[in-house]
Amino acid sequence: MNKMSQNIDWKEIERKAYRDVQQDGLGEFLIGIGMVLVAGIILTPTFLKGLFYIPILLSSRIGEALRRRFTYPRIGYAKLQSEDPKKTVGGIFLIIFVLLAIMALVLTLFGDVRDFTLWMKWFPAFCGTLLVGLFLDLADKSGTGRHYVFALLSVISGFSFSLIPFNEMMMGLTMYFLSMGAVMIITGFVLFLWFLHKNPLPAEELQLEEAIDAN
Repeated sequence: MNKMSQNIDWKEIERKAYRDVQQDGLGEFLIGIGMVLVAGIILTPTFLKGLFYIPILLSSRIGEALRRRFTYPRIGYAKLQSEDPKKTVGGIFLIIFVLLAIMALVLTLFGDVRDFTLWMKWFPAFCGTLLVGLFLDLADKSGTGRHYVFALLSVISGFSFSLIPFNEMMMGLTMYFLSMGAVMIITGFVLFLWFLHKNPLPAEELQLEEAIDAN
């Protein structure tokens, strides 16, 4: 039994389970929506920002509701192992601290670290690099190559919008989130359509859905 257990690639089994749940593209779609909402938070006046925070805070519930409606009836339900929130948050803050320290060092050596406009100019590059961690984590969980492409696009677009001169201080950051959000939304939507095409509803589920629609 122990020998059989040693021959089993548990990591790949976890990746396959994660891929099966995430193949519907809803994860990418919701990330993209979240990025567009962040751009909306940047652009809108303070008293309207709450309208964009609400769907971001409810994104996990929205995603679960969509999967219960479209994904689980087609491929079944699988509960993935949840991560330790403290470990996840700690890792995020560590990465943010390291990137901010690097930015402060670079601005000290090649600019003026006290210049707020300079910080905002390079903030798209900061966010683009920060979100690489998200995409690499998704790539490790799923074993799919598209998340490496997202990571590369995140860095390229982040630095590109930092180098492009804009009249408004926050426009580079806004364009970063809008462009990456558009890429994620389009990718997620295409994956979702392909998922529906590849996984039609079982006959009994289809009959139930037609009966509900008829009522």
